[in-house]
Amino acid sequence: MLKASKSISIEDLHQFTDLQHIDDEIPVPSKNRKVPGRMRWYICAIVTGLMTLVQANVHVYNFTVLCMQEEQAKMINESLSRNETLTTSLNFNFSKFEQDLLFSAAYIAPLPSIIILYFLTNRSGVKTTLMICSIMSFLSTVLTPIATQYGFWFFWAARFFQGLPTAILGIVVSVVTCHWSTLAENGTYVSILAAHYQIAPLLTMPLSALMCSVGGWSSVYYTQGTITAILIVLFAVFYTDKPSNSKFVSKGELRAIEDGKSLEEKHVEKSKTPFVAIHKDSAVWAIWITSVGGTIGFSIFLQYGPTYLNKVLHYNLSTTGWTAAIPYIFSCIARIVAQPLSANCSFLGERLAAIVSTSISQGTMAIAFLVLMFIPQSWSSVGQLCYSLVIVANGLNGVGITRSAQLVCKQHMSFVYTARAFYNGSVGLFLPLLVNWVAPNDTHSEWTRLFLIIFCIVFVSNLIFIIFSRAEAAPWTVGTAEVDDRSEHDIEDQKSVSTTVEKF
Repeated sequence: MLKASKSISIEDLHQFTDLQHIDDEIPVPSKNRKVPGRMRWYICAIVTGLMTLVQANVHVYNFTVLCMQEEQAKMINESLSRNETLTTSLNFNFSKFEQDLLFSAAYIAPLPSIIILYFLTNRSGVKTTLMICSIMSFLSTVLTPIATQYGFWFFWAARFFQGLPTAILGIVVSVVTCHWSTLAENGTYVSILAAHYQIAPLLTMPLSALMCSVGGWSSVYYTQGTITAILIVLFAVFYTDKPSNSKFVSKGELRAIEDGKSLEEKHVEKSKTPFVAIHKDSAVWAIWITSVGGTIGFSIFLQYGPTYLNKVLHYNLSTTGWTAAIPYIFSCIARIVAQPLSANCSFLGERLAAIVSTSISQGTMAIAFLVLMFIPQSWSSVGQLCYSLVIVANGLNGVGITRSAQLVCKQHMSFVYTARAFYNGSVGLFLPLLVNWVAPNDTHSEWTRLFLIIFCIVFVSNLIFIIFSRAEAAPWTVGTAEVDDRSEHDIEDQKSVSTTVEKF
């Protein structure tokens, strides 16, 4: 002990003792102690709102395509009744193949851009990258009505640039949670941020139904573009990549946010990513495959829900908007409530809790698709009920998967979520091809065959999660931090403290 590399004076020891007393006087937050300040929750609300609009701008076409066709049909009928020639050059009677191209355009864009945005976020931070993506989403949305006047491929380009910004959303969820949430509130925080996926259609579908009847289909794009612009301004003013750089965060709240976090977790976006080790981990592949299975079950109604309700179950447009939107309310509630409940099911254990929540979600989806396969077309109420169950069940789908990803991947969850977004994005690319192949005429018998295929996919993907999921941190999460933002003075102080402890 007397061979310490530094000589410690009595005065230094007194100073160290005083620092210990000062540190003891500062309250350390716990699960039972109220954390001072609310800025982290304001940030959560602003980021969730902005991600919701970025995602909603992609979904707006799913409903307005029906409005476009109906609006054009009315114009043609009115011109024929007055024996006039239709002067507009707009043509929204797209072929089935063209509609599939427009549906898939927004899902093609994220695939090549996900990796680029991942490394851009690591280099420039969430604020810069999300700002760029949000502005791109805003411009492509408000310019869509103009793009349609120049023909199909301009419309397709607008859809492409609406979809591209969604590539960053999975990264934002994980990085913002690591930086801004306390450890005790981590489950609730990530649930709220991830709920943007359910809130987006909840906003778009009734808004589209209302605006289509009031101001026409183009007013939907202008309205959502305006809301997007407002949230971009709020994000630019209040968000910072680190809570320590925000003038709105109190010292007490900052201490609560950083308490208990490792160096890797504090610098999640600058940790060295073990790409090969991650891709060799069966638990990570279980997360990805199960997520894709749930996404397929959810996306069939997210993309084609209004079409199914209108063409197969014969709901009118105004009813379709609200009918399609209502289940998303319960889906959001399910996601936000279930995540902290799952995280605190200590009597089940972490792994079993993740399996139970995922199995409830995908099991409910599978049963709903099974029922849809056998009911006659006249049972539209039962079809609506099954549609609603699939949407609500999806709210639980991410709970077990997200919890497993948090426990297994730790600070590398941003990359795992990026890869997950890539694989989920591929669903939006091939799903229109599947629908066009199996149900080209939108008949009841064709949709029955489609539901059989999706039932098998959902069932098998959930079985894979049950077999291969884990709840322990992977070995590749240890010792991968590349940065240390402490000042040299802080590092020297820590060395002095370590030397003092050794001397004692």
